Amino acid sequence: MDKNLKGVEEYREKALEILEGRGVKTHILEGGTEKQLTLARNEKVLEKIGLKMRVIHEDFSPDISCEFLGRKISSPVMPAPLSGLVKTASKDFFKVVVENSKRMGVIPWIGYPIPDKIEDLGGDFIWIIKPLSDRKKIEEEIERAEKCGAFAVGIDIDSASSVKICYQTLSYGGLSPLSKKELEDLVSITKLPFIAKGVLSEEDYELAVDSGCKAVVVSNHGGRVLDSAISPLELLMNLDKRVDTGVDSGFRTGTDIFKAIALGADFVLVGRPIIYGVAVDEQNGAHSILEILSNELKRTMVLCNTRNLDEIRESRDRVLVMGAF
Repeated sequence: MDKNLKGVEEYREKALEILEGRGVKTHILEGGTEKQLTLARNEKVLEKIGLKMRVIHEDFSPDISCEFLGRKISSPVMPAPLSGLVKTASKDFFKVVVENSKRMGVIPWIGYPIPDKIEDLGGDFIWIIKPLSDRKKIEEEIERAEKCGAFAVGIDIDSASSVKICYQTLSYGGLSPLSKKELEDLVSITKLPFIAKGVLSEEDYELAVDSGCKAVVVSNHGGRVLDSAISPLELLMNLDKRVDTGVDSGFRTGTDIFKAIALGADFVLVGRPIIYGVAVDEQNGAHSILEILSNELKRTMVLCNTRNLDEIRESRDRVLVMGAF
């Protein structure tokens, strides 16, 4: 591990150098759909949100612990559910991410499909499955998750018409949208908490919650399903939350995390930064990235006089300045 690497961007630069040296086409990791307008929008929305500093106050140690689906976790920052392409960073990628996440005190998320057997990952993770056209296969994956001790299961609903990186589509053997009835049926067959990931409209949020989902991730899949999609924050800031609600897609600093929480997020998932971390430091890189983001979040909280996550949300109108998108 290079102890001089202090931020996600430094890890990114080092990781791309390492991966390119292995012959990896890094545009597959970095790219978005078609003209990559969604990737750019994610970044621009975050840039347009300004923060007011509030630094005349007593010293304090920020508390970033929170509850997710009834469990106390050390930080609102968790690894996003990544899948098979990340093996370019490490052949033991998923085992490492699970171990590093648990050591950090957060819950690892794993995406479908992966080349590993989920039964070998030690359980207590969140298994996010694609909306496979073969609905029986989804049921089988949910059953596998239950048997291996998963904490929760869910569906990447935004993959309904494939994932598209630049102009390359990934269909994972066939994907199709889930109806509300199909979503309700999947929720009903498991005792595990069910999560809808990839919600990007008020209508889908309400349908997911009404179908029995216990948590929702507002996401545009990191800009890899629909070009010109809105940023998750554009929906989150106007959303009437009814269940644990998180975001992902483009969060790279603790300040980004702070903005998401101020706009109502209960948790934030990070994907590409975890890959950067593991590529640079196979054994500890995921933990380092989670720790960096958590420490940056704490620093931002001190500068904005917010002692815990609830105070961040309560201070939204006093701290955030919203620019025109």
